[in-house]
Amino acid sequence: MTITPLHLLPSHPRMFNMADYHRSYVLYDGVECNIPRWGREGDFGLWNYARGVLVETSRALRGTPVSLHYRDLLTRQPHEDPAAVPTHLPVGHEIAAVIRDPDGELVTVVDHRESAPYGAHGDFWRLTVNGIEPEDSLALHPPSLPWMANIVRWHLHQRRPLAPVISINRVKPA
Repeated sequence: MTITPLHLLPSHPRMFNMADYHRSYVLYDGVECNIPRWGREGDFGLWNYARGVLVETSRALRGTPVSLHYRDLLTRQPHEDPAAVPTHLPVGHEIAAVIRDPDGELVTVVDHRESAPYGAHGDFWRLTVNGIEPEDSLALHPPSLPWMANIVRWHLHQRRPLAPVISINRVKPA
């Protein structure tokens, strides 16, 4: 890990309160996923984070969780021969969460995180919503999960077309 210089830190904490970081998440049986639906003692903390991406985003969008796919990003040391040594160093993760919003539209959220020194970008976090990077979705470190879910909600709110305007004809009383 690298030490982030103070001038590179965001100007706001990107969280609602400290409770944002003390939550556990459970997925119900209808969600397609490749990690355990419940957290257990000894499980990877990133699995809880991955479940949280889906749960918090579903909550912010008032949608239904559809699927969750977690993938470790692996690499090898620079001096290792790619032909002889398989990738084995964890450098980050990628989480793809799919939510069905109240309008029935599928929303795909991808949380991508890499860590120094072996990550291709060093310490790096990126969020995409339906393949588009929202504002405030590129940083050294991710925000809290509720804050990230609201980045998704704010992004979709800006991108959605407005409801059709219905003209109102006023008739003067006779």
